[in-house]
Amino acid sequence: MPEEKDIHPILRSYIPLVKALAETLGPDYEVVLQSTKDPENSVVAIENGYVTGRKEGAPLTDFALYILKKAISRDFNYVANYLTKTQSGEKLRSTTIFIRDENQDIIGFLCLNFNMSKALIMNDIIAPLLKVHELRGAFESKSEIFPSHIEELIEESLQRVRQRFSKPCYLMSRTEKVEVIKYLDDEGFFLLKGSIETLAEEMGNTKYTIYSYLRDVRQTEESKS
Repeated sequence: MPEEKDIHPILRSYIPLVKALAETLGPDYEVVLQSTKDPENSVVAIENGYVTGRKEGAPLTDFALYILKKAISRDFNYVANYLTKTQSGEKLRSTTIFIRDENQDIIGFLCLNFNMSKALIMNDIIAPLLKVHELRGAFESKSEIFPSHIEELIEESLQRVRQRFSKPCYLMSRTEKVEVIKYLDDEGFFLLKGSIETLAEEMGNTKYTIYSYLRDVRQTEESKS
């Protein structure tokens, strides 16, 4: 580590931040303060150095040297969330913040290196639990509700009919009512107890009329197959 007197005052003011960030972010975050004055003896302060295996007095990284060399660095103040790897191959999510003096020259870097190993293990466990896909093929246009009572399921089916046909059932023509019954039969509506009676009331017909319409629909479908 450079002598205290050799550390730029601006960099010296960042040393408490290194400790505070490490305590806040936790043990998987390495927090590093680097000086550019002496690239071979760059690390001024470091917490959780076991993440990369470094300690105070370690040199600048190759990426830091590249930043110093490129004039384009004047257009940026930080590089965030880029992938790096430790010498042992562990993946890190890294952020490098440029620290400048009054002349806007880079005098140091504040670096955060997050060891993603535990997070990647958690992701491997959690990702399959969160995997979903849209229904496809014969089920593509379907949805699913979770009713507490049979009445809710019947009412939901009738509500879909109202939306689909844009009018109340009792105002429909015979042809339209037959079309509704075909649609509901395809949906499994008539497997529900009380569905015939409820639909009859909705359509303003007797249940016998609904049975008649349903019989005609099924006979027509059978003749097609």
